[in-house]
Amino acid sequence: MPNVKILLGDIGTAWTRVVRELVGENDQLHLVGQAEEPIDILVQVKRANADVVVLSQVLYGGEPGICSHLLLEYPNLVVVLVPSDSGPNVVCRIVLHREVREASREALRIMLRKLDAG
Repeated sequence: MPNVKILLGDIGTAWTRVVRELVGENDQLHLVGQAEEPIDILVQVKRANADVVVLSQVLYGGEPGICSHLLLEYPNLVVVLVPSDSGPNVVCRIVLHREVREASREALRIMLRKLDAG
């Protein structure tokens, strides 16, 4: 697997901890930054040449509006959505299709590593 550069959005303390643990366990995963505001995410994706952006789902499991902008601007980018407090307990991986799994540390690990299977 090639090195994977990960940018974090505002995903909450618990999921941030999980991502940091996964990065610490795998020398091919690299955390390149964290941004909370959509415009900052767009800027940092380009600046860091990120491969993956991890965002929190919106209420009831929807995609944040920034997803469509990211995928239009950076078609090779992978967007991983982790659960919000009010959403379903699933993680989603969006590239050219949407993949949904029950939310867990293992599901997030798989989605961060499956870049070549998009």
